[in-house]
Amino acid sequence: MAKLGVFDLAVRYGKLTAISDLSFTVSEGERVFVSGPNGAGKSSLLSAIAGSVRAAHGRIEMDGAILSGLGPEAIARRGLSMVPEGRRIFPSLSVQENLMVGTGMRRDRSAVADDLDTIFTAFPILRDRARAQAGALSGGQQQMLAIARALMTNPKVMLVDEPSLGLAPKVVDEVYDRLCQLQALRGLTLVIVEQSSARAARVGGRMLLMRCGKIVADGDATEFAAKDLLTEAYFGGAA
Repeated sequence: MAKLGVFDLAVRYGKLTAISDLSFTVSEGERVFVSGPNGAGKSSLLSAIAGSVRAAHGRIEMDGAILSGLGPEAIARRGLSMVPEGRRIFPSLSVQENLMVGTGMRRDRSAVADDLDTIFTAFPILRDRARAQAGALSGGQQQMLAIARALMTNPKVMLVDEPSLGLAPKVVDEVYDRLCQLQALRGLTLVIVEQSSARAARVGGRMLLMRCGKIVADGDATEFAAKDLLTEAYFGGAA
């Protein structure tokens, strides 16, 4: 059974169609990149899955249960967490307070301390800055905090929107290294919107290429780069 399934999804903003009749499935433990040009509908796709944007029609499932029509909190309680574009941390709260925000809906309170220790091991800078205001962190550190906060909800599926946005390449490498390590450690299913399809190819995994609200190619990210399918998908060739 697929961990996540999206079927015939459409998202509209007034008369503007952002996503049209889009379908795909993601297997348990899989890492899937969603790439494509600006305006392709990538962020709208993640927002619809997470429940922050209502779909015009279609069905979204996780572990066979219907998520369509549920709000973000109800979806999060079912084990899906999202790291939004722009990070959206709470700058006036400390690093540790931001992390504990992610535990508010958990019932396994006894496991929270262990998860916090795992997070601090993966992101040592967050342990070092645990009492510092989150707004004082660098951009890369804030991205790590946003990822770590989402992980503190103990998700089965995590959506990450543009983790490399505005960061230096070396910092992006570090963010992805930590994210992939935690995925392997916790068996996470990841869906990542990544503007740089070349970076997705380097990190490795499956890639969905979007254009004009549709998936125009679906396959191994490294093979896409090697066969020049990225150019075809971006500019209108056969996928």
